[in-house]
Amino acid sequence: MKRISAIVLIMIMAVAMMAPTCLAAKDSGAGAEPLKIEASTPANGDKGVSVENLSVKLTFNKDMASMTKEQKAHNQQVIKLTDPKGKKISIKAYYSKEYPNMVMIVSGTSGNKLNRFDSATEYTLALGKTFTAADGSTLGARQEIAFTTINQNASMKVYMVLMALMMVGMIFFTTRTAKKAAEKEMKDKGVTTTVNPYKEAKRTGKSVEEIVAADKKKKAKAAEAAAKKRAAEQALEEEIMAQERKAHNKRVSVKRPISAAGSEYKVKVVETVKPEPKKKSTNPKGQTGKQKNKKGGKKKKK
Repeated sequence: MKRISAIVLIMIMAVAMMAPTCLAAKDSGAGAEPLKIEASTPANGDKGVSVENLSVKLTFNKDMASMTKEQKAHNQQVIKLTDPKGKKISIKAYYSKEYPNMVMIVSGTSGNKLNRFDSATEYTLALGKTFTAADGSTLGARQEIAFTTINQNASMKVYMVLMALMMVGMIFFTTRTAKKAAEKEMKDKGVTTTVNPYKEAKRTGKSVEEIVAADKKKKAKAAEAAAKKRAAEQALEEEIMAQERKAHNKRVSVKRPISAAGSEYKVKVVETVKPEPKKKSTNPKGQTGKQKNKKGGKKKKK
């Protein structure tokens, strides 16, 4: 009897010790929350996906980064990316400890060549039902994400149209800015443009006389403003010049010899002999000696 009681007691203790393990296995097994894809970029049905550096970002509801090497190898085998003809494209799954719920599916290489994706083509990423998370839970059903790449021909046309519009806009605004700058320069110089009174009358609906009178008034006002500006500029220039002269001109209050400043320079005075004055000629101005003698001989004959 004692032996039977001991056996029962041992069995009860064994069941009590194994119960937590069984419950934990139940929680992490079939009864656990299934693995789900909460978001993807691109999403299923997206269009206009870039063909450059094409990749798919998947966000799950469970930890994916803590998987074992065997789990990662298994997931790599059950992921497929195919084109419309069903041709398989090489891809690789990357996991991040910083973002444990995220898996990045990146296009790999075919041999030594990078995978090239066609324009305006639908591709499908498929995950098998046994795709697993770190806790062992699986998707339970095949999941597919289909997306279409961008139409590069249409995109290039749109780009060219936008470039043409940008060029037209640049030319328009550049011309307008240059015209305004020229008008401002002419206005500053007091130069006024000639107004066609008939054209202005037709544009504004006013009479030709009114247009001419308004133009004369405008020109007179502009000329007056230009004259005032020139006078103000001239006065300012004269004031600046006066200040400059005052600042640079040095004056002394009393005249002093250079020796007062400590100079030993002496001027050597050399007396020069004055030239003797030339004797005055008795010949009349403009006459030579021969002419005078000729006149004197004539007088003697008389």
